[in-house]
Amino acid sequence: MLKFAPPYGRVVMIATAVLFVLAAYLFVKWNFANTIASMVDTTRPEAKIIADWLVETAPNDPETHYAAAIVYERTFEPEDLTRSLAEYETSVAVAPHNYIVWTNLGRARDRSGDVDGAEAAFAKALALAPNYASVRWAYGNSLIRHEKTDEGFAMIANAAAFDPKYADSAASISLQILGGDVVQARRLLGDTPDTNAALAKVLAAERRYEEAFDAWSRLSLDDKTTRFKDMSVTLLGVVSEARKIRIAAAMTGDIFGGNGAKPVTGQISNGGFEDSLKMRGAQAFEWNIAEGTDPQIGLSTAAKRSGNYSLWLTFDSFESKAFRSIFQTVAVVPGATYELEGFYRADIKSKATFKWEVIDPTNSGRIAVSDDLTLAGDWTTLRVKFTVPESTDGVLIRFIREGCGVAACPVSGKIAFDDLSLKQQ
Repeated sequence: MLKFAPPYGRVVMIATAVLFVLAAYLFVKWNFANTIASMVDTTRPEAKIIADWLVETAPNDPETHYAAAIVYERTFEPEDLTRSLAEYETSVAVAPHNYIVWTNLGRARDRSGDVDGAEAAFAKALALAPNYASVRWAYGNSLIRHEKTDEGFAMIANAAAFDPKYADSAASISLQILGGDVVQARRLLGDTPDTNAALAKVLAAERRYEEAFDAWSRLSLDDKTTRFKDMSVTLLGVVSEARKIRIAAAMTGDIFGGNGAKPVTGQISNGGFEDSLKMRGAQAFEWNIAEGTDPQIGLSTAAKRSGNYSLWLTFDSFESKAFRSIFQTVAVVPGATYELEGFYRADIKSKATFKWEVIDPTNSGRIAVSDDLTLAGDWTTLRVKFTVPESTDGVLIRFIREGCGVAACPVSGKIAFDDLSLKQQ
């Protein structure tokens, strides 16, 4: 242990205390400035005054220079942009091993027109953080702006591979720059699930539905129903709203089909009623049962034309509003002629008439309607021939009641249906 004579000991103790106080003061001052720097509201008119004070208070803190750089950058005044770039440069000088400040410097140099300096800054940031998607994203965008397209797209594709949140923006940028060329965009970004999912979303937003479907179709069935399930359901909603019925049918089959039957263009799903019916939550390309209390709708083994089941509707109502229908959307070829064929048995008492109707789902206009169903103790054929409008690729087939017109419409009895099908002429 060192020993000092009494006078010298007091001097050393006082000097040490002063140094500790000074160090504590500087530490508190630096930390206070650093904290304020992270909280500066750069939109406030007094922000420049605060930024100057921060830099003066903690000149060796990269955070204060970074805050000052942002403040001066957002005024958009020429002299302030020069000051902003200088602050970015200082933040790098103070923290040369921080990839964030190098990335910010790259952006600042880009804005100032220093192409080589920007690329050098981004390259340094990438060397410090080679696995960070944000760095690759910023670097790639810079290269694209400098017309180094292939190199830049490779960089943003790599960023999207590291972090899928960049995939949508990468797809959007590539289509914009490449004049909407999907093939080239896929070549530059890579024919990956993330790229195709992103292209599908962007193309659908641009109403390029067929190309969106093509991109989505490149996903594996497992990806469609797991990793990209939410995106797939959203895309299905978009194409359904746009009345792209054949696309919607194909997507529905993959997303919700499981191991069961999938919608097929020109075919009624479950036309023989061998599969169960859903009282609620059915997809558009399955049999849907409307809200209501009458008739009772279900499958029966008591009388069937083929297979194990037929559709039975049991009526026992007095009010018109009690009626509920059963219906299904079917994908078809625009302009093609089809014949709806089915078989029924009817033992019913009512002044109302019952029919099958074919309508255009895009405008609810009637395309065709069957003759009235008559009393029939044995299986009787019903047929409806129709031509699909050129403006649609789907039809809605539904069971309807007509001829009531008043609040009271007594109906009692049963109707059975089996083997409903479409045949293209």
